[in-house]
Formats: sequence, structure tokens, C-alpha cells
Amino acid sequence: MKIISGCLSGRLIKSPKGSKTRPTSARAKESLFNFLAHGLKFNFDQTQVLDLFAGSGSLGIESLSRGAKFCSFIDNDINSIITIKDNLKNLNLEKQSFVKKCDATNINFKFSKPLDLIFSDPPYKNFSKTKIALEKINKKKLINKKGIVITELSSNDNIEMIEGFVVNKKKTIGNTQFCIYSLN
Repeated sequence: MKIISGCLSGRLIKSPKGSKTRPTSARAKESLFNFLAHGLKFNFDQTQVLDLFAGSGSLGIESLSRGAKFCSFIDNDINSIITIKDNLKNLNLEKQSFVKKCDATNINFKFSKPLDLIFSDPPYKNFSKTKIALEKINKKKLINKKGIVITELSSNDNIEMIEGFVVNKKKTIGNTQFCIYSLN
């Protein structure tokens, strides 16, 4: 996989071995980030990002490449954690990141600053984990009031409401569907 844009454009990142992860396709990732930058006018400069169910860390790393100040990566799979740490080390992004092996539905720590952007990409058919994680993060007041959340699911899945959030936009690319939420 390649980083699409920003200061690390064209650099390669690894995917975890095995079949537990489903990396976001290059086409879907490029479309999503173009939509964020041009459609939503999202400015990555100095933002605090959280990559839940991070897998390879591709979405968070893309955000760092585009100017995010800091990204936290959360995944429950040890192969994903090893891959994320390797990717961050190879790209010299270790000081701009925090990596934690834990269940995203059970985050029991605070982030240094409120989150501006959250990516949640659990295995398809596990959207309930996204709901639980985001509702807990919101109850702990860890999201910036103008922060946005992007969930990734199959284009065949129905969009679900998340307590405390509203759906602002939906974008479908092939068999991938992105939903953009903001705080209520």
C-alpha cells in the first residue's frame, strides 16, 4: 500500500499478515481523503486523530502525511500492532503517534488533547463495536466539539445511528461505504 498525498506521498506501508484485516482499497482511501479535503474542507494541519481498528494504520498515517499533529492507533490484534509500529518507525513518525493494543470498545485512558478526527474501520458485520467505542469516547468528552467521525462498512450494510452523533454525509466507493458523523 502507498501513502497517497502529503509529505510522505508515494511511500510504502505494510499490511498485517493473515486474514484478520481488510485494508481499505487505494481507490476508496484516495476518494475518502479527497472528499475530506475538498468536499468537507477538512484541514488536517495540527489535528488530533484516532485510528480505531487500525489494521496497518493506513488511515492514520495518511492523516499524518497530510499534516495531522498526532495520531493514536488502537487495535486488538498483535500482528496489526507490530505492523503499525514497523510502519511508523520506517516513516519516522514514532514521535507523532501512540500505539495501543486494546479492545476499542474498552478504551480506559484519556488522550492528551480532544480528538478532531476519528476513523473506525472494524471488520465488516461488527459495526456494533464502532457504536460501543464511539459512545464511550463521547461520554468521556474526548472529542472536539467540531470533530468528525468516519466509519467504514460494506456498501450492503445499513447506516446505523450512534447515540450522541448525527450522520452528515455518506459516500459509497465500490463495495465500501463511508459514513461521516458529527456530534449532536
